[in-house]
Amino acid sequence: MILPPQFTRTLLSLTTTLFLFSAMANSEEQVVTEAEALSSAPTLTKEEVVAAKEQGLDDAYQYVSELAQEFVTSKMTQFAGQNKQVHLHFGTALVAAKPTEAGWSDSRIMAYQGAQLQARESLLKQLHRDVTSETLRTSFKTNKLPEFTAEELQSQDRLEAILDKVVTLVDATLDSKLNEMGIDAAEYSAAPPSKRKVMMQKAITRTAKQRARGDISGSQIMKSYEATDKNGNTAIAVVIATSVKKKNFLASLRLSKGNIEPSPEKAGEPLNQYLARQKNNLVYQYGTKLLWDEKGYPMLVSFGMSGNDCNPSDYEECVDNREFSFGDAELDALAHIAEGYSLMGTFESERSNTEHKTRTATATQTQSKETDVNEDTVAEIIKEISESSSMRSSVKGLVGVKTAMRWTEKHPITNREVNGVVLVWHPRAEQDTRTFKEGKIIEKKSNAAKASIRSGVGESEEAANEEF
Repeated sequence: MILPPQFTRTLLSLTTTLFLFSAMANSEEQVVTEAEALSSAPTLTKEEVVAAKEQGLDDAYQYVSELAQEFVTSKMTQFAGQNKQVHLHFGTALVAAKPTEAGWSDSRIMAYQGAQLQARESLLKQLHRDVTSETLRTSFKTNKLPEFTAEELQSQDRLEAILDKVVTLVDATLDSKLNEMGIDAAEYSAAPPSKRKVMMQKAITRTAKQRARGDISGSQIMKSYEATDKNGNTAIAVVIATSVKKKNFLASLRLSKGNIEPSPEKAGEPLNQYLARQKNNLVYQYGTKLLWDEKGYPMLVSFGMSGNDCNPSDYEECVDNREFSFGDAELDALAHIAEGYSLMGTFESERSNTEHKTRTATATQTQSKETDVNEDTVAEIIKEISESSSMRSSVKGLVGVKTAMRWTEKHPITNREVNGVVLVWHPRAEQDTRTFKEGKIIEKKSNAAKASIRSGVGESEEAANEEF
């Protein structure tokens, strides 16, 4: 049906009104006997972050991505030379909030989580993938131009008569709006009826889907990078690493019930001394780390963080928010422990690329009842991408996990407050807790297991190769 000018004017009136209102209104086990010499070092230091800022970087995201890629390449070469099968993957994320926004600290922590999640997705895709693809092609062509039928012209005449009175009511308002927009109402009233028709159409679409899933328990952060560029954009890159050896070792800790003998030759330093030494760098420590105490007992240490969105100049508000922030950080640290022990993940993505070309003819009836035809050709490329992932952990009956430290620091670049909680699982703590719960002394078995990873303390930047 062809719409008469009067009806078109009515629609335009309503559309114009709406427009004006609206205008205003991301494996094999290796036998290793060397020391875990570097695993206790921070993955990042305050000096590195400040130095990156002082470089006047143009693109923080590209900078940390390149550093992470270089690190992974270097480590993979080292592991290959040692005949170790260690899996390394990295992810990168941008801090969404600006440094001047109150939620910057929490946004920064979410960026750490986002980068870690991206690295885990990469690991999942290595473990298992289901892939499907489909290519479709369609085409159409006609040489019959659009034309007006007698029924359409008759319907148009009848509709014009019915709408005459309706159009009269809105004419004044529409003309006024058209004049405000700089449109000549008289010229618009004379707009002739038109009809469009697709004369030719060609399209080809390629769709690919993948689904990855697997058990990625035992994967831990080996290295992280953080940088802020000269435009105030902060980016995070996280490198995760895992091996059959690491996965099995963590599983043995979980099942040991604390029945582990110390290995004096692997002795490190007391945890409180380590944390005191690393206090200035705890703001960059995220995830879990395997350490050894002064007697050679293994310790699983978890670092959780949470931001404080208070006004830095409002002392009372910051103190009031701090306890809630500590509670959030504690849950974050507990989640790290659970994910280290048990983590199942899925990842799905779909890509669709379409090339579409259409030629359309438009027939316009002039006042002399003649028909003018114009043709237009449009070609376009349409790309659609969707991704989703899920990482789930579930651990019941954690015993002997204690709070080793709570800390508060100001980020050196933005001066925003960050609060953290350090949790630690120690075999002696689990045994002591079980003794207390059962009300009796539990005899340690003579054949208690010994840990199989050596340790040490150093100031290097990443976990040691010997840990994997």
